[in-house]
Amino acid sequence: MQYLRIGKITGAHGLHGRLKVFVTTDIRERFDVGQEVFLKKGEQYSPRRILESIEQKGALYLIVLEGVEGRDQAIAEKGNELYIPQSLAEETKALLSPDEFYHYDLIQCDVYYNDVKFGTVADILKAGSGDILLIEDLAGKQFMVPFVKTMVDLKELQHRRIDIFPVEGLLDI
Repeated sequence: MQYLRIGKITGAHGLHGRLKVFVTTDIRERFDVGQEVFLKKGEQYSPRRILESIEQKGALYLIVLEGVEGRDQAIAEKGNELYIPQSLAEETKALLSPDEFYHYDLIQCDVYYNDVKFGTVADILKAGSGDILLIEDLAGKQFMVPFVKTMVDLKELQHRRIDIFPVEGLLDI
């Protein structure tokens, strides 16, 4: 089964097993009480039900997961990530408008700069003011390009191609 990351546990909150989670999905309903998520520890994914969910400022949630009881257990989960099955995301893909997509649609897309293949999208990072494409060039070097319309063109996304137009000096190649 393929999984998609929807959040990362950044710490514990309080004494009763509440977790601080940095959310990496735009679909906030994935953190509603009763939803099932998969807690990844090492290479193992274990299903857990969300028992409590409180939205905080920005992309932070406080949640209680089934099986996490007390502060010590919550602290032990710091750094672990939460996932959903990719099949669940695919079920909702038809609800997206033509100019919307899931981040995983961009991963491993070919990246072109000045109409020449430059590399591939390795990851998408969350930043304070927006997302950043982490691009690995053909030599294996990584570059960060702000994911803004003036620098990233997705017109050919259906062909797994992304064109970039970085400001001068950004790529430093």
